[in-house]
Amino acid sequence: MGVRTKSRRKIVCGGKNYVWYILAGDRDYWTRVSEGANDWAWTTPFLHIISEDKSLVLTIPLTAPKPYAVSKGRTFQGKPRSGCWERYVLPFSLPEAVTPKTVSDIINWAVNGESAAQTQYDGADIAY
Repeated sequence: MGVRTKSRRKIVCGGKNYVWYILAGDRDYWTRVSEGANDWAWTTPFLHIISEDKSLVLTIPLTAPKPYAVSKGRTFQGKPRSGCWERYVLPFSLPEAVTPKTVSDIINWAVNGESAAQTQYDGADIAY
């Protein structure tokens, strides 16, 4: 079964088809922690990138204080993965507005990059 493309943007990188979209999909953890809020508004925007064959599945929280990507696919940086959620530090910062160029850069890093640093849930172990 292929990946759903309706209402999603398409992009081709390295001769392979991908879809990407932004969706609020989790509680706004970052605001809640920083402001001590008690409400659980579903406002955190996530960038989702999925290859046509679903071998690469990435989710990137756009409001995280330290940018990271969650890999949920079968491959990452050319190596087979379990498909379980694995978090990796993004080696670059994210712009305020996500563009096809940003998505292309992320795909190239996730497919052709090497030695991505793993991180924990909130990126707290990332040294800057």
